[in-house]
Amino acid sequence: MASPLLEKLSRPGPKRILALDGGGIRGVLTLGFLERMESILRKQHNNPDLLLCDYFDLIGGTSTGSIIAAGLAMGMTAAELKKAYFELGNVIFGKKKNMLNYLSKSEKYDAKPLTDALQKFYGDVVLGDQEKIRTGLCVVTKRADTFSTWPIINHPEGKYYEENKNYPLWQVVRASTAAPTYFLPLVLDVGPDERGVFVDGGISMANNPSLQLFLIATLKGFPFHWRMGPDHLLLASVGTGNLSKTYRNQSFSRTSLLTWAALLPEIFMHDTNHFNQLILQMMSNSPTAIRIDSEIGDLHHDSLNGQHALSYLRYNVDMNHHYLETLGLNYTPKEVIDLAAMDNGKNIAKLAEIGELAADQLVLPDHFPEQFNLGQKPKDHILRITQNKKWDLPFEKVVKKEIPVQAVQINEPFEVETIEGILHAKAGDYLMRGVRGEYYAIDQDIFKQTYEKY
Repeated sequence: MASPLLEKLSRPGPKRILALDGGGIRGVLTLGFLERMESILRKQHNNPDLLLCDYFDLIGGTSTGSIIAAGLAMGMTAAELKKAYFELGNVIFGKKKNMLNYLSKSEKYDAKPLTDALQKFYGDVVLGDQEKIRTGLCVVTKRADTFSTWPIINHPEGKYYEENKNYPLWQVVRASTAAPTYFLPLVLDVGPDERGVFVDGGISMANNPSLQLFLIATLKGFPFHWRMGPDHLLLASVGTGNLSKTYRNQSFSRTSLLTWAALLPEIFMHDTNHFNQLILQMMSNSPTAIRIDSEIGDLHHDSLNGQHALSYLRYNVDMNHHYLETLGLNYTPKEVIDLAAMDNGKNIAKLAEIGELAADQLVLPDHFPEQFNLGQKPKDHILRITQNKKWDLPFEKVVKKEIPVQAVQINEPFEVETIEGILHAKAGDYLMRGVRGEYYAIDQDIFKQTYEKY
């Protein structure tokens, strides 16, 4: 019998994804948006106890976003997580290493307070706990020794679920938060006689994990296999503040190696956010679309192959004094740069206020349309059989009848129009004519394995 978690991930109907960016202590900004979401969704469902883990079928995050994502997936409210941030911020980024240690090991802070805090926060919960983790969860980390990005998921049918299910949740999150220049990497056993060295997932294209989560939800190599389309898939993405580069007045010709090292995480964050935003706005008709740049605009005339693949929401705060003035806050450009620091626990209260005020402006009830309400029956549901997944159906052995068809080998690339679309074939493939006169193409290697002349 399938667990409630597996039933939730597999049941038909629209699916909802929540993606949470990395950004250090600025993650407290995210919680203002999440509180606003909770309030809206509770009113829409007439349920004052509704949790985000009830609404979203997959919650994923990178670095500080993974801390929040794991807490939400366990059934915590945004308010509970905000309280934890206020308590832990100064502890996690409190004890600095000496300069010699920083220069020799690139370790700005002692990791023990962070490790202890995560162990206390998540207790003995393991990644494969299908009762305490109540919805789909993805923690994005980066394996430094192989340069590979690891999205670690809790889907019971995932390819590596058996190998990963016994990881303590705190350890998986710790791997995602091992930010270079801030904390030392984390070493984990990843297989027989193999250990992996993990660093912050933000040192990848998935610091904003939105696109990564969309791929996890839809690609056949992953176990979810959710249906694409603006009425079938909703992705809500929340950032940790976007600092305008116009406020960086340094002379880069004289920038030291240490300064460059400190800037690298933010450079990665900026580029990955830009890339994710561009791709997802192109793939969707988003009510929160922004102007990407002066050349391509907000992409509302663009699409992927003429169709939209999902409904997409993106919430973030422009960290500049002009925008903050619209929230009724008066910060100088220098103060904004100070606020944008990813490791200053003294900013928590100010960042929390910014997140709350911005969320009131930006997160609107009509962003969560009725077709994505819980309990909403799919309008046109039909059983969809997807590849690369084991279907538990009463299959019987059968033998294909010997019905002759016709074939001709084509020695140049060709295309065949079918009711399913255009089939593309390469030189040497076979053009087939079926029993009803229909044409289709078959790869030459598959032809040799399957057919022989009549």
